[in-house]
Amino acid sequence: MKKIIISLAAGAFLLAGCSSATQAPVTEASPTEAPATDAQLMPPTESSPTPESAMKSENAKIFTVTGKNFSFDVKEMKVKKGDTVTVTFKNEDGFHDWRVDEFNAATKQIPAGKEDTVTFIADKTGTFEYYCSVGQHRKNGMVGKLIVE
Repeated sequence: MKKIIISLAAGAFLLAGCSSATQAPVTEASPTEAPATDAQLMPPTESSPTPESAMKSENAKIFTVTGKNFSFDVKEMKVKKGDTVTVTFKNEDGFHDWRVDEFNAATKQIPAGKEDTVTFIADKTGTFEYYCSVGQHRKNGMVGKLIVE
């Protein structure tokens, strides 16, 4: 009788070992942990802030600026204090960047055919110069005005 019980126990042990290797382990929530709700499993809704919905906000200003030797196609940008400003800089010719020091905002320096984007909050009023920081490009006229009202 002992041999049968030992054999059954050993068989159950082996069977349990084999089945755990082929099945995902079952975990249970601890008594203090509530199961996930449908809201926790759902993707964000329009009321949840997402980058896309933030960009649709009325205080978001989006600009695309193209640069080439030695100019920007957009000479002036107007925004309001508190606006979230996004600038996509597209480089058409040479090696350039776009930056405005007062907001610590700058794209990467990129070669022709590339683009980079920077986002910042216009948290002070005034007229600020944006420019290309490569070599003497700023002195050569690669500048524009950011006006924050």
